[in-house]
Amino acid sequence: MKKILSAIALVGLLASVLSCGRRPLRPDQWQRNLLYAEIVKREDLRQIGSDGFFRHHLGDPADPQVQQWCAVALGRIGDPRALPWLYAALRSAHKEVRAAAAFGIGLAENRDLLRSEGRTIHDRTIRELGILLDDPALAVRAAAVEALGKAGAPAEAMAIVRCLDRFPFDGSPAHGRFLESAITALMRLRNTAARPALEKLAALHDPEIQWRVANAFYRMRDRDARPALERLLASAHPDVKAHAARALGVCGGRATAALLRPLLMPGNPLPVRVSALQALVSLKDPAASAAVREAVSSQPAGEATPDQLDQLNFTVQAAAALGNLDSAENAGLLASLVRMQRAVADSAVVALAKTLRHDPDRFFAVLPQSRAARPWSARAWAGALAEVGGARAQDELKRMLVLAAQDQTGRREQLAIPAILPALARLNPPDMDSILAAYFASHDGVVLRSALAAYTPAPGAAAAWKPILQMYANLAGSTDVETKVALLDRLDPWLEVAEIQSFLRSALQDRERNARIAAARLLRRAGAAEISPDPGPASTAATDQICTLAATARQERTIAVIETDRGIMEFALFRQEAPLTVANFIALANRGFYNGLSFMRVVPYFVIQGGDPRNDQEGGPGYAIRCEINPRRFERGSLGMALSGKDTGGSQFFVTLSPQPHLDGGYTCFGRIISGLPVAEHIVAGDRIRRVRIREEKTFLDFRNF
Repeated sequence: MKKILSAIALVGLLASVLSCGRRPLRPDQWQRNLLYAEIVKREDLRQIGSDGFFRHHLGDPADPQVQQWCAVALGRIGDPRALPWLYAALRSAHKEVRAAAAFGIGLAENRDLLRSEGRTIHDRTIRELGILLDDPALAVRAAAVEALGKAGAPAEAMAIVRCLDRFPFDGSPAHGRFLESAITALMRLRNTAARPALEKLAALHDPEIQWRVANAFYRMRDRDARPALERLLASAHPDVKAHAARALGVCGGRATAALLRPLLMPGNPLPVRVSALQALVSLKDPAASAAVREAVSSQPAGEATPDQLDQLNFTVQAAAALGNLDSAENAGLLASLVRMQRAVADSAVVALAKTLRHDPDRFFAVLPQSRAARPWSARAWAGALAEVGGARAQDELKRMLVLAAQDQTGRREQLAIPAILPALARLNPPDMDSILAAYFASHDGVVLRSALAAYTPAPGAAAAWKPILQMYANLAGSTDVETKVALLDRLDPWLEVAEIQSFLRSALQDRERNARIAAARLLRRAGAAEISPDPGPASTAATDQICTLAATARQERTIAVIETDRGIMEFALFRQEAPLTVANFIALANRGFYNGLSFMRVVPYFVIQGGDPRNDQEGGPGYAIRCEINPRRFERGSLGMALSGKDTGGSQFFVTLSPQPHLDGGYTCFGRIISGLPVAEHIVAGDRIRRVRIREEKTFLDFRNF
């Protein structure tokens, strides 16, 4: 990664040289850039330092913008020693600083994060945020509500409800934004006692508020919200109708299913169709299979027109749904879908296996016998074999492993090993332990994780943790933090063993901060009381020069141009809110990393995801970068970093196809689409990224907001 970031530095220096004639920075502007660079560096290290830097600059009212940077950075770092400084910032005379401090507290005190790290919430957090609910500035109240949604327990929902009871909504954008924050917070707190307040908001007849209420009911899993959701389903607004349809899948009832089945048909917007499909699967509606088959057969799926592309994406989802509806009558249609475009075929072959799991001979009989004729991927085939089961499926999976061992090209079965091993483990062949032993010695983190997932030691087996320790040793000098954490977490059943505790203490010295955090959490669970709350700094390749360049370029208008099989998308990148994430993306783009990769994950009305050289959501550039979570919301067309846990981003990115409030404050948002949204909406799984270009846009006046 150091070489990559050094390349970023060189590019930045060249840009500075080529932009001669631009107005020079004043001393105060240069000083602010230096402060920003220092904040970025410490944030990337996940270290507040012992020199009082953050305490001084967060408390200095002379520069509110620097105070805001410090507050967000301290939230990202998450050191509990900084919480008193953030609490003090809640008393700032500047509303922007108070809002940033509340946001930072919400990041640092996120209950899910604290739980994953074996920590508990600070005793002042809820009280301090509660006071802010009466702040005179609406933006500050919104930030406090958002933070309570992340840090609070279900009981905090009622404080937000009381705040809503006295809120005079006037229909303005500012008021709307506050209500959006409150709805998202109630969604996260999952207290069904807030239902009456949400139903009252749904009655405002504001589509933006209504769909958010429906989304909240869905994520709260509130079965008693059915009457309100049925009213919202009658809306003419597609977003309201789509979210209401999906949420009704939680509520149950044949009458509800009867309302949803007609929404599957072409003529309804794709978001409504896929949401109704998801709901019908959740309801296990007996009549759904026939309705889905009719919806698939009523219009051709293809790539010639937008309507055909919508039908193609619907068919991918419908094939999976037919497998989960478990009706033998679906087999005929699924067998025909297996011969279609690859994304459809991958979905259909697994669904067909589920449908015919009680008749494996028929499953193998209806599929093409020639290996070359199979349009589905090796990973999908492995998943199908796991579903259908039986001796023939076991033999086929073992044959795939043999082919993988012979494959020197790095394609097909070799890349399918992470799917083959868990699939074989589900079938539990008697020689599974000996099969896994060969993969325990791998130095490939993805293979190790799959072997770990497939490893089920017999009850009472002696020293069953030994293979896990060996796998960890294979990664001794690796930066593969995801695999290290997965291995450490798997040791949980044996925490009382002295050898395990000794190993965990050695893992406290691992080069990867997340591994140290995981080891510390497990040791605390084992009863160790002397474990330091500070896991130490993260390893970083962000040099002083790189951080200074990030500061210098933070106000530049940078456009990422993503050329795909379907057309071109352009994104404005958020250099100031996510400087190192943007720098990493630019570096990968400039060296051609993304060229030729696929969008391996497409979920209509949710996301498209790309940037994985393995094409299975497991790959990356060989290193991880820190999250730069910021107040930017995930709206339609937002650009975010895909994660498998905190600070595990690399090259995989996603584009949201609709607003996703549950992602706000949990993933790094580092750009937004400025042209080509219809292209994003018609991407099909397997479509290629032909090229990613970076364009710097300069204005004649060179205006910057310092």
